[in-house]
Amino acid sequence: MHNMEHEEIRIILQDLPVSVRAFCFHDDEGQPAVVINSRLSEEKRREAYLHEVEHIERGEMYDTTYNEYGGAQT
Repeated sequence: MHNMEHEEIRIILQDLPVSVRAFCFHDDEGQPAVVINSRLSEEKRREAYLHEVEHIERGEMYDTTYNEYGGAQT
């Protein structure tokens, strides 16, 4: 789906609540992983994956104050 030169992104398909399309995190080895809602269509899965990759590439996974849905956390 996406190829990053400096690291590989693990993709995990999982049944999630309808309101959750995807999220990203670091696995136990410190590598990024994206969990995608398996209930989505293939097209929506790809969109969700690319959205999460943007977060990874911008370094937002490292920002403990970042909150996509509510601005910065305090």
